[in-house]
Amino acid sequence: MQLNMLEAKTQLSKLVEAAMRGEEVVIANRGKPMVRLVRAEMPAKKRVWGQWEGLMTDEEVDRAFTPQADAEIAALFMASADRLDPLFVLQPANTLVKAAKALKARKASKK
Repeated sequence: MQLNMLEAKTQLSKLVEAAMRGEEVVIANRGKPMVRLVRAEMPAKKRVWGQWEGLMTDEEVDRAFTPQADAEIAALFMASADRLDPLFVLQPANTLVKAAKALKARKASKK
């Protein structure tokens, strides 16, 4: 539906209801479309601290950060599995930086 501004002023509540139902409402000035009245998006709910509390136990979190898990992550992100030897992959957790340096050194020595 298209209305001129003067009509829209007098029927604003009806136009809002029509837009809420999904109808297209266009407000014109002297017959020339100027704006479209559309339903506003609802704002996202505010985040609350602690909403993930209780999803994982401390033991599950500890298992996620083992030396083996860190070595697997290093293997995935440092290079593809076919270019790594098993001894390189199975290094302790605190050697991610050392693993990256070793990989760079290995690449440099091949050049």
